[in-house]
Amino acid sequence: MPNITDYLNRYGDVPLSRFPLSEIDGYLLCKLGCPDYTDVVPPKGEILLPEAVDRYFMAQPEARLGLLSSPMILPAIRQLARLPRFRSLKLCDYVNRVDEDRNEQFSALTVLLPDGTRLVTYRGTDDTLAAWREDFLLGVEDEIPAQRDAARYLLEEASANGGALLVGGHSKGGNLAVYAALSAPGPVQNRIETVYNFDGPGFRQDRSVTPAYLRIRPKLRTILSQHAIVGRLLYHETRCTIVKSSLPGIAAHDGFHWETEDARFLRCREFAPASNAFETAMQELAESMSPERRMSFLSELFSVFSATGAVTLLDLTDKRLRNSVLLAKQMHKSREVHQFIHQLAFLMLRETAADARGTAERKPVKPTKK
Repeated sequence: MPNITDYLNRYGDVPLSRFPLSEIDGYLLCKLGCPDYTDVVPPKGEILLPEAVDRYFMAQPEARLGLLSSPMILPAIRQLARLPRFRSLKLCDYVNRVDEDRNEQFSALTVLLPDGTRLVTYRGTDDTLAAWREDFLLGVEDEIPAQRDAARYLLEEASANGGALLVGGHSKGGNLAVYAALSAPGPVQNRIETVYNFDGPGFRQDRSVTPAYLRIRPKLRTILSQHAIVGRLLYHETRCTIVKSSLPGIAAHDGFHWETEDARFLRCREFAPASNAFETAMQELAESMSPERRMSFLSELFSVFSATGAVTLLDLTDKRLRNSVLLAKQMHKSREVHQFIHQLAFLMLRETAADARGTAERKPVKPTKK
């Protein structure tokens, strides 16, 4: 099953001037913004990618992004800095802001391509429950602080240069990319060639019919895993690209597990059943509740998850989810919370069972000794 590593082995020595930017390149360049480049990439200025990577790892020889991020990101960034296809790139205008009072985490980076194009990329959230609560809040609040900052950052980058623009991000970063693009004035939107949304949450449906959204829509490249959960939150593009993942469930949110076919991700015809069921459950909840009730529901739901001792999504094992149903009853949470957790536990168990069956079917049968 070919993946991003195979893509880099095949195209890493091919300059962008000979083979133009692909969607896999777009994903990789968006992941360049994951490390903390404070004191490495200037907030106003630029630095060559290899130099930035050397400085980063020199300051942090044992650098890790933590257990909550893909372990493949930092090795991939090291590799990009050495490959002819990417080593002439420049990083600039790094921003990393955490404001606990506003419940905001915002980080952005601009990648300068050899032809002068600027790729504005936004960092996504990790897989902590707190980060997911922020993603869910996108369906309740008109605008979160990170979205305002994303729109402002894009305008600043557009004013710094008159060339073409690309905008992108993974997870919440994908939502920020789309929001910044649809918020931009017409002259800036005209300069945007592509907006990459890699498995990021969508928007409330009322925002998806605004003139600003409709103007930018033809430039959207929404790429979702077949097992998407984050990417199925709220209204998402019906013209999205569904890609195959080598791992099911929550792990499929990591694009390094997406399968590739030559210079693009391998397509799927449809989402996995559990992904469809999750979207249906979320739509039913949204339609049955007022915005005030949705906010209360989210607070109750995540308080139950936290009470299980879970910190990240991967901590929410089927056992913890079953326990959370009991906890919800003990904590006198609402009927909607009970039903949603019960359904989520059922979906995860079904997904795990389906993957186990698939693994068994793919595993070669060894001949028995006589």
